[in-house]
Amino acid sequence: MFVALMSFISDAKIKMPSIFGDNMLLQRNSNVKIWGKADANAKVDVEFASQKKSTQADANGNWSLRLDKMPANKNPQEMKISENGKLGKTIKDILVGEVWIAGGQSNMQWRLAKSTNGAKYVAQANNPLIRYYNQNTRALSKTPAFDTTNGKWTKPSPKVAGNYSAVGYLFAKKLQKDLDVPVGIIFTALGGSKMIAWIPEENLERLDYTKSVLEGFKKKNATYSYEDALKKWEKDFNDWKKERDSLKAQNKKIKTKLPEKPNELTSIRVTFTPSWLYNGIVAPLVNYSVRGVIWYQGEADSGGLFPTEIASPLGYSLQHFSKQMELLIQSWREKFDNPNMPFIQAQLASYMKQYDRDWGRARWEQYQTTKRVPYCYMANLIDCGEEKDIHPKDKTTVANRMCNIALCEVYGKKDIRPYGPEMSSVQYDKDSALVSFNTFGKKLIGKGEPQGFVVRVGKKWTPAKAEFMGNKVKVSSLNGKEISGVRYLWKDWARPNVWLFSEDGLPAVSFTNEKNN
Repeated sequence: MFVALMSFISDAKIKMPSIFGDNMLLQRNSNVKIWGKADANAKVDVEFASQKKSTQADANGNWSLRLDKMPANKNPQEMKISENGKLGKTIKDILVGEVWIAGGQSNMQWRLAKSTNGAKYVAQANNPLIRYYNQNTRALSKTPAFDTTNGKWTKPSPKVAGNYSAVGYLFAKKLQKDLDVPVGIIFTALGGSKMIAWIPEENLERLDYTKSVLEGFKKKNATYSYEDALKKWEKDFNDWKKERDSLKAQNKKIKTKLPEKPNELTSIRVTFTPSWLYNGIVAPLVNYSVRGVIWYQGEADSGGLFPTEIASPLGYSLQHFSKQMELLIQSWREKFDNPNMPFIQAQLASYMKQYDRDWGRARWEQYQTTKRVPYCYMANLIDCGEEKDIHPKDKTTVANRMCNIALCEVYGKKDIRPYGPEMSSVQYDKDSALVSFNTFGKKLIGKGEPQGFVVRVGKKWTPAKAEFMGNKVKVSSLNGKEISGVRYLWKDWARPNVWLFSEDGLPAVSFTNEKNN
């Protein structure tokens, strides 16, 4: 038995999350944390960049340590991890630079190959100073996972870059060029996902709305039978195939939506399930040192959409949008042990909605989050978007605007002005309102004829006329009646009505204002 035990010990191997793998990128100027599993009470050594750090695993084999701060380094290096003096793992081709998480839903998930100029970007994807960590972002977990699913670092090449997040890759591409340091992107987005899916369960208790949805989900899921759901899906799928084949024979296309196969763990959509995406996708990464988060999400929270069985008595997700976003940011900052971790969010672009949603309100909630939460910023995309496609192909504009915010706010390049005009105050005078703007030192200009404004007359919002009064805009009712509110671009498909810009070509932020507000 003693011999067998010694054999087991000698064959023991260090186990680490896949975020620690070949081609990885470590955050510069940070006490990078390294962690994993080993034998109980084993001595663990980590060697990297002329450093050697040691620690002892606990009784369960868990261990962690931190490296000294390191400057950016473009030269590939190796990391060696030993257990009880025996080399257990070697990680190759490691760079040191800037690491960002790319999170959100389908517009962050949108592939580079399918974006505007995607074929050119993919063909030119050969910069070894960019690293991209991909994973299966549908991997639910009931509890925080130790590792991601199918996680792997890669260097961009025409073979793999087409599947990268377009926004994530183009953000990294510009940032790498402008900073001249290696840049890594950690991908965590999933199409159709709500914010509640990305917040740790214990933190959902902090907000009445998310707490009530969580309770509703737990009650519904307690009676969930995957076997019954699978049988129903098989019947629905067969019916769908019969209808499709029948219509195909008549040279017609099926309009019925393909039934969604049930998930073994959850009774509702994977993308709506409270906390379980966080557990499977983000929790395994929370000790990894990163600079910040770029976030493109909000479409799924711009209306109702929850099953009635778990709908909150407190209303729809949109009514609690900003508070949920604040909770998500607070939660991630706590888990990553980075209280000032920057969040740069993409505001929803213009789109002619096809569902029961309110994008004007959602954009306002996104903007309000930036005003309440320190180190939270927003790229205005009101002049972007496609009328009949919720996924605008132009991801270059999105990435460039987010990157310019990072360069200014995070990296201190104050010569970059990343924001368009923002409403600062409104003065009412019977049938008109004088709107002042923060222009960040730039001139306020209009492109084409004045448009995009409405005013509140009585209980209705009605068209209005607008004109410049110096660097301000006077908005008046068309019928001379007294007004009590003014709005700009408060609509889903707003792109054709975008009028106000900075002289740099950045659009003004849409807004709403009412007397005494």
